[in-house]
Amino acid sequence: MRKLFLIVVIALALASVCTVLSLRSKADRPVLVWATGICPERYEQAELFRKWLVRNGHTAPDGGPVCDIELQASDQQSSLIQAVSGMGSDLIDRIAVERFAPMGVLEDITEFACENGLNPERNYGPAAELLTCEGRQYVYPCNLACYGLLVNVDTFEKVGMAAPPEEWTPEEFERIGLEFTRRANAGKPRQEVFFCAWTPMMLQLARSRGADVFNETLTAAKLNRTEFIDAVKLQHKWTEIDHLMPTAAERAGDHSRQSVNNDASLLFASGRYAMFLTGRYANMDLRRMKQPVRQSFSQLPQFGFKNMRLLARSTGIYRGTKYPEYAKLFLLFLADREYNNQIITGADGLPPNPAFAENNPEYLNPPEYPNEGNLHANELKWAKTIGFNDPVSPYYPLGDNKLNYAYEKFTNGLATPEQALTDAERFINHSIAEHAASSGAIRKRYEADCALQRKIDEYKAAGKKLPTEWIRNSFLRAWYAQQGMLE
Repeated sequence: MRKLFLIVVIALALASVCTVLSLRSKADRPVLVWATGICPERYEQAELFRKWLVRNGHTAPDGGPVCDIELQASDQQSSLIQAVSGMGSDLIDRIAVERFAPMGVLEDITEFACENGLNPERNYGPAAELLTCEGRQYVYPCNLACYGLLVNVDTFEKVGMAAPPEEWTPEEFERIGLEFTRRANAGKPRQEVFFCAWTPMMLQLARSRGADVFNETLTAAKLNRTEFIDAVKLQHKWTEIDHLMPTAAERAGDHSRQSVNNDASLLFASGRYAMFLTGRYANMDLRRMKQPVRQSFSQLPQFGFKNMRLLARSTGIYRGTKYPEYAKLFLLFLADREYNNQIITGADGLPPNPAFAENNPEYLNPPEYPNEGNLHANELKWAKTIGFNDPVSPYYPLGDNKLNYAYEKFTNGLATPEQALTDAERFINHSIAEHAASSGAIRKRYEADCALQRKIDEYKAAGKKLPTEWIRNSFLRAWYAQQGMLE
């Protein structure tokens, strides 16, 4: 017994010595602070970064990593406040470039990114506006998502129907949806199964006809137009009349905030929703469920011009960091194999460097998860070809396009679609005018863009082609290119 006691004492003493030496070792090297969301995956990524440093020869004299990394729980608002006050973390995650960059709190990484293959042209071209501001790059993505409809193939087969096609028109969406809900709820006293979880589709519907929230120079919103009016009416029909999607009252009873996708993935797996809007990250939840869900991935229903919502969770370097060179090493790590493989294996969105996903069977068809179908391949393909960022303007800091506001106002009987969209448009344009008047520099740039907008309007009225560089709205630039309207 005494011998066992001595062994335990010696083991504890050795452990204490190792702990002290480890802490002292960390204290002897620079520590990068990464303001991010705290979760198990972030701790894994921090450890991967330490190993990556050593593996790539970025070592201290003791053979350990040249720097360490520490996680700091933070959201976008608190990170912005800390950065503006001069107390920012070395690395800032979940950055909205259009908000952070104009405040001068981020390191400009344009040349560094180009030299090291971190620029959008070498990765996801459509993501350029998520990483840049005024043509300069400030962040690199940690992961991305291109939102589509994830389909439960088993739910369709239960009612004797095939999974929906990868691409479909609004007419096809409605026809298939009506037949599905009829079969899935036959003989039931009330509707229990929905074709689709609640999914606002108004922006993609309007964009597929060439309309966008902002004009070419991002100086004004134009919502009271046929494309958005029709989209609001169609969203209302599919929800309130056809019941392809649950109403607000029906959604109120479906709260279960226990997963990455909130309640949607649980209701999807159980068969209550045949589809829901998400990306491959949905499988962070679905892979934990006992019964695998057979999946396919479809675009939102659209008219002629294909478009999908593309988002990125990105990290930038705080301009006031003491360790800019070490912070740049972290961005190189995000683009390298170890980090991308972790994102791929864990289904944590699209990897920041698509080169590690393309032609990679571990990504395209994970052998352990054959039930996930075409999800991974389709999301990657569409992110690189038809992905577009949400409508943003440097003159509209709120970021809310007000389409849901207009929809709810119409649905609640408070206005016609035309009136609701006019109110939404008026709100955005009033906010733009206030922001433009907030400083001399902003007002000067705004007035120059308004002058350019008048010239664009003159060219359009005369049927003349437009210089590409005049079109600051990236969605309209792509639309005009397809229509042959650019020089």
